[in-house]
Amino acid sequence: MTLLRGLDEIDWSALRHAYGSAEDVPGLLRAAAESVEAVDDLDSRLYHQGGFVCDAAVAALPYLVELVSSPDTAYRIGLLELLGRLVHEANTIPRVDAGWPDAWAAALPRLLALLDDPDVAVRRELTSTLSAAVSDADAIVPALRARWDGEDDAAARLGIVLAAGDLAPGCTVGVLPETLVWLRDLRTSDDPQLRLAAETALSAAVGAQRPDLAVAVEALRGDIAVWRDVPWVGGASPDLVPYFGGGAARLLGWIAGRIEDDPSARLDLCAAFLGDADADLRIGAVRLAAHLLSELRSPVERLLPGVSALCADASPAARSYAVLLTAGLDEGDPDLLADRLGDGAPLSRYGDERVSDLAAWGLAWRKDPRCVPYLVERLAGTPPMVDAFTGSVLTTSPPSILHSLAPLGGHADDLLPAIRARMDGVDSGRTLARVLQEWGPPAAPAVPELVRLLDTEAAAQAAIAIGAIGPAAADAADALSQRGEHRDERIAGQRRFALPWAFFKVTGDPAPLLEVADALLDQRYPGRDLRFLADLGAHGAAYADHFRMLMKSSDDWARTEAANAYHGVTGDVDTAADVLCGAAYDLARGQYLPFRWAAMRYLADMGGAVPGGWAVREILDSDRRHRNNGGWRGFAEDRELRALAARLLD
Repeated sequence: MTLLRGLDEIDWSALRHAYGSAEDVPGLLRAAAESVEAVDDLDSRLYHQGGFVCDAAVAALPYLVELVSSPDTAYRIGLLELLGRLVHEANTIPRVDAGWPDAWAAALPRLLALLDDPDVAVRRELTSTLSAAVSDADAIVPALRARWDGEDDAAARLGIVLAAGDLAPGCTVGVLPETLVWLRDLRTSDDPQLRLAAETALSAAVGAQRPDLAVAVEALRGDIAVWRDVPWVGGASPDLVPYFGGGAARLLGWIAGRIEDDPSARLDLCAAFLGDADADLRIGAVRLAAHLLSELRSPVERLLPGVSALCADASPAARSYAVLLTAGLDEGDPDLLADRLGDGAPLSRYGDERVSDLAAWGLAWRKDPRCVPYLVERLAGTPPMVDAFTGSVLTTSPPSILHSLAPLGGHADDLLPAIRARMDGVDSGRTLARVLQEWGPPAAPAVPELVRLLDTEAAAQAAIAIGAIGPAAADAADALSQRGEHRDERIAGQRRFALPWAFFKVTGDPAPLLEVADALLDQRYPGRDLRFLADLGAHGAAYADHFRMLMKSSDDWARTEAANAYHGVTGDVDTAADVLCGAAYDLARGQYLPFRWAAMRYLADMGGAVPGGWAVREILDSDRRHRNNGGWRGFAEDRELRALAARLLD
């Protein structure tokens, strides 16, 4: 192919991409002319997840631009998207190959020429690609404005405006004043969508300026079809519309994202549409409400009435987010949740997760017995057994049934028959064993099922549950005395420390656990296993110095667990608290990691005076939602941390 002339003259084996040697790049570049899959493969190798611009990307850049410039290339849009990601990284992160600036300077004129390309889809996407090149703003913005007068496609025109706004911070005094005047003039257009684009572009160009929300509201209530073809917003996948809303919800979310650092403006935008007649706008508004309430507590008073009303909305998507919020918020009305226990609307295209699962969880953590019959019925079917960890991403994925059952130990008699019937599988058994661990002695009737799990890959969790039941699980003593013996090495490894611990908790005999204590401590990463030794109390006093040494570890979990174990075997609150209270300081600063929640639990359980009272008070007084995750888990994390802080201040 002539447009890839010289491709084989490069020593690609000497270059690197995200997966190692770049030997495969020439073949992918050739295939990219006709193959969407090849473009995707190039993206995964040259960009991956960002954070760098590799030397393979530098060498590939001129060929990517050549492919984009050829009307015969099948997937020009995908290549432009890849170029945009690379340009963004080159302008925002330090790990950029030294050859990139020269390669990009040579490529830019060819890309600017595509502003006149006959393919309107190329012109639309190109505005987004160029918008990332802030360091070349003085060259790009005049080219965009020159194209403006001749551009007859509405989506491309909006893209030109948005790109100019994104690039304006990189413009010098020779270009910036005229650009700002031009954007301000566009705010007087008769087209509400163009006015919205101009308002948004000006807010990007001038950091202190915010879009006029009245303009945004007017645009959202008008004909928004053009935004489907604007890369900044794009179209909604038909498969996802039932769960996330369509074009209006997507556009509202994008506008909110452009004012992300202004919670007050986002709150006003959200409140404007929570009760809107358009279902799609209601979906967008309640999704925005979920984001706001996941970040801050103060919007509850203003948003809760509108959110509550949406719990019975005709739109399943609006209901799902409203029920999530009502379930997760302390202020949510449990009667609204009880009304949704029969709501079988699916939460995604996959699985059997329903709106009713969110409602049941919200009732369960409140210990509201109205959820018990639902959970019994759910256990007989296909309840959610696995928790989806999505980081800080906000989703309506419900918690596994574990989190709905765990608070309901007071209703063990009603729930145990259904739980025991579901403990025949390893995965379901592991999840339900965690429930029984939380219940403790009331779970004793399920000991036979737990004993059977000791011969499976759920052995460790089953043993921990038996230990939590304690002396009431005396019938399990013989099975626990087998300790680490098992023909399957993985199962034997699970049993090695968990069974002796459980035996001690059930019988009071520490000998088997003491026999394996040295082996436990000799592990390279003893981490969470240290909790077994913490329960030895005075029986483990000989290991105090070892725990004291581990309290200086650079490993966060080892340090935390060692402090708890040290306190457990010595009763020395002050020394352990000196290590653990650092978690309170970090949490007060918004540094959220799971081990810090564990440290706060240990501090709260220790009792006594704990240093760092100001940090604990800050945790309670802060408007910030204390969370390490999104969705239901974020609300649960915030609630738990505040409860722990309150205990520490009592």
